[in-house]
Amino acid sequence: MLNDACSKKRGINLFGGKIRRPAGVCFRGFFSLFIALLFLGITLQGCGWRSAKPPESDSSVYKIVIPEGFTVLDIASRVEISSKGRVTRDEFLSAANANLYDYWFLKESGGNIEGFLFPKTYEITASMSTRRIVSMLLSQFEKETKNLNWERAKALGVTPHQVVIIASLIEKEVRVPQERELVSSVIYNRLSRGMRLEIDATVQYALKARKRNLSYEDLKVDSPYNTYRIHGLPPSPICNPGFESIRAALYPASTDYLFYVLTDPIEGRHSFTSDYQQFLRWKKEATR
Repeated sequence: MLNDACSKKRGINLFGGKIRRPAGVCFRGFFSLFIALLFLGITLQGCGWRSAKPPESDSSVYKIVIPEGFTVLDIASRVEISSKGRVTRDEFLSAANANLYDYWFLKESGGNIEGFLFPKTYEITASMSTRRIVSMLLSQFEKETKNLNWERAKALGVTPHQVVIIASLIEKEVRVPQERELVSSVIYNRLSRGMRLEIDATVQYALKARKRNLSYEDLKVDSPYNTYRIHGLPPSPICNPGFESIRAALYPASTDYLFYVLTDPIEGRHSFTSDYQQFLRWKKEATR
C-alpha cells in the first residue's frame, strides 16, 4: 500500500505551486520535510529571493567616502550604504561607542571618538570587523596629524582635545577656506574674554536634526553643547574636522575680531569685526 501511495502522489503543493517528486522518493515524515525545504529553497532563489546580507567573497571591496564635517552618526549611515549593508549603522555605532581604542588623543575624550574619525576615502573588505574599520579611521587621524605641533595648544591656553573641539567648530562654520584662521581667532578672542561663543552649529548639534533656520526657541535648548547658554567650549567635538581646520585651530590669525556675520550666503563669506555696533548693523542687514 505504501508503494502505491507514493506512486500516486508525484508531487506536493507549496505556496500555490507544485514541486515534482523525484522518482523513488516518497514525501513522508522528516525526509519529506527535508526534500520539500530543499526544493523550496531552490525555487525561491530562482525567483529572485535573497537574504538581507548575501554571502560574498572575503575579497569584496567597498569604497567609503567620508567628507569633512561628518558626525559619527553621518559616518555610520555612510558606511552602511557604501558597504551595501555588510556593516549596518547600528553595528558601526556600537563599535564606535565601545570605548576600546587606545590612542593618545583619546585620553581626554572619555571614550567619545567624535572628532577623531579622520575624513578621507577608505576601502574596506567584506571580512573586516566593524571594530577594525573604526580603528582604521582613528589610525588615519594619528597619521595625518602626527607632524602638527600639538605643543602649541598649551601656549593657546587649551589642551589638544580642546584644539580638536575648536577645529570642529571651524569646520562647521566655514565654507571659504581663507576664513578658517579668522574664525579660529574669533573663538580664541571670545574665550579669553569670557564671552559666550554663540555658534549656531553647536545648537544644530544639540538638536540632532539639522534645521535650515534656527528659531529663538532653538537657541534656548538645554544642552552642554549650546554655546548660546554655556560659557567656554562644548564638552566634545561637534563633527569630525579635516586637517586644515585642525591646523587653523592650532594657528589662529592674529586679530582683535570678536564677531562675524554671514554677509554673502551664496559664496558663504563672512564679515569680521571687533565693533559690536557694526556687528548689529551687519546682522540686521543680513536678516532683511
